[in-house]
Amino acid sequence: MESLTVRPIRAEETGDVAAFISAGYDNDIFFKWAVANDEERLQIVTEYYKVYLNAKGCISHVAETPSKGGVGATVWLPHDVDISIYDDIDRVVGPYAPQFRAVADNSHYSEPPMGPFYQLVAVVTAKEARRMGVGAALLKYQLDHLDALGISTYLEASTPYTGKGIYGKFGYQPVGELMHFGENAVLYPLWRPANRKSTMEFGGYEWRVLEENQDSYFLLSEQVLEPGIYHDKFEGTKWEDSSIRKYLNGAFLETFKLEDRERLIENSTVPSTNPWYGAGSQTTTSDRAFLLSVEEVVKYLGNSGQLKCPVERFYISDHFNENRKAVLPEGTPARWFLRTQGSTADFVCVVTNEGKISISGDFVNRASTPLFKVGIRPAIRVKKGK
Repeated sequence: MESLTVRPIRAEETGDVAAFISAGYDNDIFFKWAVANDEERLQIVTEYYKVYLNAKGCISHVAETPSKGGVGATVWLPHDVDISIYDDIDRVVGPYAPQFRAVADNSHYSEPPMGPFYQLVAVVTAKEARRMGVGAALLKYQLDHLDALGISTYLEASTPYTGKGIYGKFGYQPVGELMHFGENAVLYPLWRPANRKSTMEFGGYEWRVLEENQDSYFLLSEQVLEPGIYHDKFEGTKWEDSSIRKYLNGAFLETFKLEDRERLIENSTVPSTNPWYGAGSQTTTSDRAFLLSVEEVVKYLGNSGQLKCPVERFYISDHFNENRKAVLPEGTPARWFLRTQGSTADFVCVVTNEGKISISGDFVNRASTPLFKVGIRPAIRVKKGK
């Protein structure tokens, strides 16, 4: 079977992905009801999905094979998406706005009063790639990530739910009332509680599984392992020159047994430029233990869209704060350092006690005190044991 790769879409692909999804839904009963004119449907539904793909917090992925290129796509929206997108939808769908509004209005009766959750608003597989596991690969890619965050999901299927199809395979169950539109168009609301993955023990520490591949784990320490400083002097400091990097790849690794150290994978730690202030490094380092970047925190611990569209001036604060909080072994809440430089070279980004991501950062030589705890929360990549 040909290899299949799933990845996030790129900004310049938005139009093509929207058109791909629209083509995949051309014979869908619901969209045939929403846009009865066969000649207009493809363009109207394409514009409809462009609005979703450009919405703040939208997450979309494509599946590719070496020979066929793009063969599938998914689109996910946070439950608290900005409601102004519905005005944008009214504008792009024109005379078909009442049909699309009817769906948005009825969804609120079936969505469980829980949050946060993500809604799957599109999953499409190219005709030539069906029965190749494309849809399952796309769903697994995002559901694994949301499970790690403890986030549930919701969708409205346009075909009857039997419990035996792809949605049943991933644990979706009927919720709320069926949504009837016209004579034949029916949507079937489905809900999937998060299947949160447990942490794992390795090297004498407890780790959160950020990502699991066929032969390895990407792990983040569940706790702030110890108080510490990023750098021992107040000076312009990049990750590659920091005291904390020297410690993590030296004395910290010595705390592991030899057989555990041999399972650690050399990680190509890519440069992380501050997304709001521009400070950063251009050097890729090789590390067996390292700190997460701002981008990795957002990717693996919750993405509300604020990294690209800031709401606050100096930090990201959203409904993923709780997921980013961490404590020291004795249970005391603590800040934890990231490897991304702050607003200037002598500042470094941190996650605060409240779980906020401070993009402006804190002093590189900020030391932990009895009243102000700050410390080390490392990440590692580990080979799976036999």
